[in-house]
Amino acid sequence: MIKILISTLLIYMVSSLPATVLRAAPATPGTISGNADKGEALYYNHGCYACHGYNGIGKHNIANDVSGIMMSEAVYLIFLRARSELNPPLPTQRMPHYSKTSLPDHEALDIYAHIRTFKDTPPEAESNATMQAIINSAQSQAPQ
Repeated sequence: MIKILISTLLIYMVSSLPATVLRAAPATPGTISGNADKGEALYYNHGCYACHGYNGIGKHNIANDVSGIMMSEAVYLIFLRARSELNPPLPTQRMPHYSKTSLPDHEALDIYAHIRTFKDTPPEAESNATMQAIINSAQSQAPQ
């Protein structure tokens, strides 16, 4: 029971903090030991893209290091493993649980390496004629 409470607290603390807060802490960035190419195939095979999108922008964004869970391999693995132990007591958690038997550490770290390659770099509105037309239209209709 104590293990579940500690894991719950850790998940809550890490997952609710934005990455900018976590990066403000004096820590050296962790290494990425996984293989991003292998991780790409695993990301699709496990259906991660269904919620996180093909490039980390989806229902739950993970691109651009926005999630505190992605701050290090260790935190990422703790999150995945704690989820496998906590999902039954916490049915509101929507992410599938991944025990070591369903997703071994080396495969999880490959997925982590792939996710760390995600960068959301949308074009500037000024370089997109359609977006600029929408902005101009909205500005012209705005009350003065």
